[in-house]
Amino acid sequence: MKDKSGDIDHTLPQVAIDDQQVRQLAATTDLPSRQARELVRRHGNDPRKLEELARSINATN
Repeated sequence: MKDKSGDIDHTLPQVAIDDQQVRQLAATTDLPSRQARELVRRHGNDPRKLEELARSINATN
């Protein structure tokens, strides 16, 4: 559910996004940094889970 301004999606967990983690995920999985950041935002900070999701995205492309 988005607020009236449309900026915040309250249905997703609020995760502090670590830029270093985003850069590392993008580098190790060949995802664009924007897509890596979205994965962290949606799925949290677990590196193994993020890498698994990123690899599954790459496999479908």
